[in-house]
Amino acid sequence: MITTYAISLTADECTDTDRIRLVDLVSDWLVDEYPPEERPPGTFVRTREGADDPVFRVSISANTPSASHSTATDITVVMNTASLTFDIRSVTLPMSQRITKMSATPVPPNLVQLVQRVLRAIPVYDANRRVTADTEIIRDTLGGQSVGAMLVSAPGRNLPVLIEVRDYERNTPALFAKGAGPLSGLVHSFCLDSADAVRGFIDITGESLTSPGSIYVYWAGPRDVMTLSLREMPPASRVPEGKHLVQEVLKTAALSLAPPRVPPPPVDNYFDDEEIDEGETFEDGDELEVAYESAVRRISELEGAVASADRMIAEQRSQLEQKGQVVDELVLRNVTLETMAGSMAGSMASGTAVATMKEALRIAQEKCTCLYFHPRAIESGEELEGPEPIAVLQDLARLNDVARAWMSGDLNRTSFQLACRNVGLDYAPTISDTARQKYEEDYLITLDGRTVRAEAHLRRGRKMHLFRIHIYLDDERQRVVVAYIGKHLRGKRDN
Repeated sequence: MITTYAISLTADECTDTDRIRLVDLVSDWLVDEYPPEERPPGTFVRTREGADDPVFRVSISANTPSASHSTATDITVVMNTASLTFDIRSVTLPMSQRITKMSATPVPPNLVQLVQRVLRAIPVYDANRRVTADTEIIRDTLGGQSVGAMLVSAPGRNLPVLIEVRDYERNTPALFAKGAGPLSGLVHSFCLDSADAVRGFIDITGESLTSPGSIYVYWAGPRDVMTLSLREMPPASRVPEGKHLVQEVLKTAALSLAPPRVPPPPVDNYFDDEEIDEGETFEDGDELEVAYESAVRRISELEGAVASADRMIAEQRSQLEQKGQVVDELVLRNVTLETMAGSMAGSMASGTAVATMKEALRIAQEKCTCLYFHPRAIESGEELEGPEPIAVLQDLARLNDVARAWMSGDLNRTSFQLACRNVGLDYAPTISDTARQKYEEDYLITLDGRTVRAEAHLRRGRKMHLFRIHIYLDDERQRVVVAYIGKHLRGKRDN
């Protein structure tokens, strides 16, 4: 594996409120960029999140058809006492047996946008200066001296300083005037935009070779600088050379930044009581961490195998479509029907119309015999407007298949999530801390004389076509209770 992009930002003196804000920001980004119903073949998304887990992690694996490399990206938010760390790691794995010249892997724009949002939301400082995605324009002597002082006497500087001296003599625009772009969060970016600013910079640093039309990258640590002279090259070469400089900084960061130390998940979230022998303990935290990392690597290997299979299927499907042997609408409907219980597939394939939510819920109650429908689910479902009733019915049918395995005792809470994924459901085991603390009443139902919280839910759709199906896993009666069907309940986005 080759690390192609790495960024690690740590903010001090943070609270749990800051952590929740960062987790919500990443969660919203994930919904916008990787909606479950629009993920291409070979793309997998896993989330590590728990009420007692200090780590929030999103893992995205992509193995697109005809690609020569598979990519994996981990986005981590971890709280350590009062320090809050945001970390992104992107790695690429070759999938070809041919030795060919490869171009540099560009940083996905959506990752850059996420980093810029994080920098705006959480103040991160390096060498007593806030890290931003913007380029600070310096036009006076005092500003130039301030930038020079950062190079000479800034304590503990960890990030490079990118200084572009605009060719103000020829009035040439600066390459980084609009911001650091892909280098957001990786450099302090400045633009010296006048002779006064250059003089002030030279007064402090003694860098007499500083000249208009040049870009300098001063690395952290011992004085070392990378220089790019734009004035000496034709205009058509300036942008490509600037991109080459950006790639050099990205490559250096990927080789330099150590990943944050992440503790393994709480044992309760990943082991059932029945799976742990009496007297067995996990006293050695290092052993547990090694076991967890081994399990994560095994999951990545299995996902890679599934991704390869998905890629082969997608390629074969593409060939069939090119020959005109497949009609998209019919194939999509047939595949959906095949995931349902046999009797339901038969009734729907015969042409039974599902025009309303009331009709969809009637069929679901009749055919999904492994689900227990709470009265609130029926009431909320009949009021649902926006999504097609067939979409709700399809998700309930898939959930019914998983519930059958739950009733037989073949699944625990951890494997329940994996079983949902295997049948094409986007399952979330919990809700956000904000929803739990501020809007708990939205998720409560009365079941057999006791009040329970239905946090687990299925997610589907966007905007007007968005809906959620909240469920409760009843351990006492070994049943899956459908508690709510409707729009997104109140949570992190509500005031």
